[in-house]
Amino acid sequence: MSRTAPQKKDAASESPVQRRRKVRHIPNTITQAIGKNLRHFREQRGMTQLELAMTAEVERTRISKLELGLVNPSVLTVATICHVLGITLADLFADIRLAHPPTTEGGPLRRANQAVLDKKPQVRQSAKGRTKAGTT
Repeated sequence: MSRTAPQKKDAASESPVQRRRKVRHIPNTITQAIGKNLRHFREQRGMTQLELAMTAEVERTRISKLELGLVNPSVLTVATICHVLGITLADLFADIRLAHPPTTEGGPLRRANQAVLDKKPQVRQSAKGRTKAGTT
């Protein structure tokens, strides 16, 4: 039996999971800032990652990944963690002044199956002279 070198796959033959992994840009500045704040509040409360995870009913590795900015958590997960830490969502995001522009304004795709507009919505003049964003 002879062995041959593995063949390179082109983009069309990749699975959706393989393509999705190329799109994700994590960690990014936003997930890292959330993780930094999360670690700060956890340490301020004197909790270990395991204690926080057990109380918030999530895996300890999930807490670690959140603090490193390696995952994009759901709002419910973050809200539960905030409740356990005795803080609000506003406290967690208080000093984060970052934004993620949509793809129509030059931002990167956030996921593989994200809908993308081919062009920006046109700004049209309303009857009263104010501008309105909309599509034609």
